[in-house]
Amino acid sequence: MKRCLIVIWALSLLLLASGCGRRMYLENRQIILMSGVDLRSDQQLTVFTSTPVFSVEAKQKYNISETTADTLRQARSKLDAMSTGPLASGKIQTLLVGKKLLQRADILHYLDVFMRDPKSEINANIVAVDGPVKEIMHANMKDKGRPGVVLKEQTEAAYASRTAVKTIMQEFHQQLLDPRRTPSLTEIKLDGNEIVVTGTALLSKKGTYVTSLNNEESALLMLLQQRKGQPFPFTLHVPPQKIKAEQQMAYISLEIGHTKYDIKTRHENNRFAFDIRMDIDMNMTERLFEYDLEKDKKRLEQALEQELQKKCDALIAKIQKHRIDPIGLGVYAKAFHYGFWKKVENDWGQALAEAKVRVMPKVTIKSSGVAM
Repeated sequence: MKRCLIVIWALSLLLLASGCGRRMYLENRQIILMSGVDLRSDQQLTVFTSTPVFSVEAKQKYNISETTADTLRQARSKLDAMSTGPLASGKIQTLLVGKKLLQRADILHYLDVFMRDPKSEINANIVAVDGPVKEIMHANMKDKGRPGVVLKEQTEAAYASRTAVKTIMQEFHQQLLDPRRTPSLTEIKLDGNEIVVTGTALLSKKGTYVTSLNNEESALLMLLQQRKGQPFPFTLHVPPQKIKAEQQMAYISLEIGHTKYDIKTRHENNRFAFDIRMDIDMNMTERLFEYDLEKDKKRLEQALEQELQKKCDALIAKIQKHRIDPIGLGVYAKAFHYGFWKKVENDWGQALAEAKVRVMPKVTIKSSGVAM
């Protein structure tokens, strides 16, 4: 009984206690939802922030701030001096990085403040900008909403539809430090008055911009990366003679669902070799030509295998040409041939460029939609 009285007395004191010693009103805070960084011609950084405005008296519901600095931490101090309230960086949804800055080595050093500050949001999406970051920050958002929210949703939607990769800050940091792979980022640009996700930016091991993939190539990259979740949509042009169709009508659209992977790694003739076998289940979503699928299903599947293999071979050739490894084949090289891997660890991109990589898809059409 005495113990129960003590518990009741303690709970009563807790109920009477105030929630916090100091109130902080939301309208007095400057919560950074989106930040951007670009490189000027004089090698200084231009840093932008986008913060929501909660005041009922304000006509615009967000504020864009801009300053120049030598480091991101120095820029934070300057932005603090311009702000009407304390800046909070723990809610950043998107970090925009200009291509000019990505073309300069050691991007990891510039982002050091985000990894070192425990208050930073390491789950923010990192997005490469094809063009000036200022254009994106000041894009017309009157009919869309706050820029920080809109860019976050657009990046997530592009990843869900398999038109671009999605890389958060923590993952980007790991990719830069992992010698077995190279980083890849969502890439956007301003097209007229619209912000468009153009595909994927591929970076070198040092974090410098190397080349870009369009939306279709991005889907192929994520397929080879074995990304799970949403299906992969593709529109393929089948050789007309194989399906007895006209050239301009020989198109078929499909969604790649379940895929089983079998990756074999060898080291022969002083170079690595990779055999990537994929057992792919496809669902047909569009067909512009007449075809008896029940009678000649196998012939169509073989034609799709050949077209998909051509696209994969072209992507592999592009990756090898630039001596990068966004797929992560270095993971298999290290796991199964550690001794040979150690010899090329510091220059894995060159070793992969010399490697023999074969992609062998096996297609099964599981569904053709409603029969006609």
